[in-house]
Amino acid sequence: MKKGVTIQDIADALKLSRNTVSKALNGKYVPVRTRNAVLNAAVEMGYKSYGTVATAESALTHKKILVLSSRLILNINYYVVLMRGIETMLADYDIELIQFTLSSSSSFTKLANYLNNYRIDGIICIEFFEPDILPTLTDLGYPVVFLDFPLLSQDLRGNYDIILPESADAVKYLCMDLIRNEGCKTFGFVGDYRHCRSFYERFLGMREAMFLCGLEADLRYSILNKDTFPYGNAKELRDALQQLPALPDCFIAANDTIALSLLEALRLMRKKVPDDVRVTGFDNVAETKTSNPPLTTFNVDKIAMGKRLITILLERINDPMQRSRLIYIRSKTVVRSST
Repeated sequence: MKKGVTIQDIADALKLSRNTVSKALNGKYVPVRTRNAVLNAAVEMGYKSYGTVATAESALTHKKILVLSSRLILNINYYVVLMRGIETMLADYDIELIQFTLSSSSSFTKLANYLNNYRIDGIICIEFFEPDILPTLTDLGYPVVFLDFPLLSQDLRGNYDIILPESADAVKYLCMDLIRNEGCKTFGFVGDYRHCRSFYERFLGMREAMFLCGLEADLRYSILNKDTFPYGNAKELRDALQQLPALPDCFIAANDTIALSLLEALRLMRKKVPDDVRVTGFDNVAETKTSNPPLTTFNVDKIAMGKRLITILLERINDPMQRSRLIYIRSKTVVRSST
């Protein structure tokens, strides 16, 4: 009796790996062209489970994904690059991307109607730190993946995942190096650590490094105003710096935007970086390479993070009841002249 067609037979015929063919046949995520080739071969070769395959194929066809934010993000370099990563996935996975900004003029009811009218399959939240709205959003029942996350006073119900750049260890190890090899003893944090989870973890990384090295964290060297403070205004930041008892040996800024403003504020005070004080940022935006001095920061693979947002959301759409996940994308220290 002739043996039935196996996954390996299909893989050999298409010159693909057995793992790739298995993913396509079992509803996992592979590029559309690859999946179609596997499915066509399964039909032609009489693969025994094609009924199951056909069901999985129909479930993966043309998803509508909403990118939800609470501010305009396409004029921010960080998110422009991240969106490129998202866009590279759209054709391969047959995704239609729709964007919605929930501003003060857009009520949540309007968003809920929008989701229903467009038959959205899942939501990507980018720069969406609205703790009062999040429970209502997740209660709607849509699969959601968050890029970063607000600090909440209690757990959030719903089917969601969180993707973050790894921050705490990255900042901790840099600070420990500055303490042990550069003689830094005092550190100040600049930014609202309550703004989002990644800011908070950067703040914690600084404090943990000091604790592990036997140093006392003195918050008098920090500027921790709420994010309504104009951190991007160098003159306002200079005035805040002048209220400190002294400058620390090193400032850890919550992100590059704040760090670049901090460099300008220190210039206005006629302070030299890194001679008078060291400065670090986070995100490795393009401007950090050409700032004066070039800024020490942490590189986040923003394109890879954009791709990961799509794949994680598709996994949750396919299996909405799986446990929520917290996923970190590793950051890499980029040491430049500011430290």
